[in-house]
Amino acid sequence: MNHKTDIEQLVIRYLNGECSITDQQELKHWLSQSDENQKIFYRTKDVWDASLKKEDNTREALLQFYKQRALQKQTSTKVLRLWKVVAGIAAVFVIGLVSIFILNMLSVETPNVRSEAAMMSFKVPFGSRSEVNLPDGTTVILNSGSELKYPVTFVDGKREVSLNGEAFFEVISDEANPFIVKTNYFDVQVTGTQFNVCSYTDDNFSNVSLLEGHVGVLFGQKDKVVDIVPGQQFYLDKEKRRYRVSERDVDMESSWKDGEFRFKEIAFPDLMKRLERWYDVRLSYSAPELKEMLYSGNFRNHETIWQVLDGLKLTTPIDYKRLGFRKFEIIYKPM
Repeated sequence: MNHKTDIEQLVIRYLNGECSITDQQELKHWLSQSDENQKIFYRTKDVWDASLKKEDNTREALLQFYKQRALQKQTSTKVLRLWKVVAGIAAVFVIGLVSIFILNMLSVETPNVRSEAAMMSFKVPFGSRSEVNLPDGTTVILNSGSELKYPVTFVDGKREVSLNGEAFFEVISDEANPFIVKTNYFDVQVTGTQFNVCSYTDDNFSNVSLLEGHVGVLFGQKDKVVDIVPGQQFYLDKEKRRYRVSERDVDMESSWKDGEFRFKEIAFPDLMKRLERWYDVRLSYSAPELKEMLYSGNFRNHETIWQVLDGLKLTTPIDYKRLGFRKFEIIYKPM
């Protein structure tokens, strides 16, 4: 494995699903030799992903059918890159169950339109992402397993929504009427800006990452306002009830909205939880070594859970086995 051409051919065989057991062992050994080798692998993988043919006639026909059904819902929402979601699921799960997933993809409670205070509740199930346009023109992109509640009409300039989960906001500027995002742990107040809020009830943290503009996070019994500027993140440890404001790669924090999953030293348990939401699967593990491990790397949304787990096998000390439908066990396996 001393020649560049041999390495490139080995990586390509892996990406094309043609690796033998010996190939996999050689590739794993090469990746473990240096961080630079891992960077070469991911660069090659990015080029490979970009060149993939993304759809065939059969899949396109299926997607057009489901898109038409979604349009009949008469909501102000649209499914983001639905073909990617279906493509991933079709490669992982029994094809006969895809329709069940799609038909339950959007869950919107019908409001009482006669009431000025009528509320909409928009839910996104695991394994999908969706976009909703609010009455003032604000755009919200919702991640898997998230719920957004908002009024049918913003009355008297009161622009207030509630979020459980993760969402990226592009708020229409209106200095006279601040926009407020309420979570179970803090409120985010803005006038017009772009920011990401991650606040799932089953996570031990919540955060706000700011890309553009200015936001104030109202936190604590006295509603203390914590200001952050672009490039910063407000991070709350929910168990300790402590927060910090730090410089972060905020583009990475919100990369999920563009179908990319980018991580830098994320705790392995947090990575597993995110993969469970994104792919609607269950991942179990028991080795204490995994709980202490940190992970850095990238995935793309059109990759299947099989491809993601195979990629993790090459760059981290794990293996996996399927336990049942949508269930996998992650096994610690030192390199």
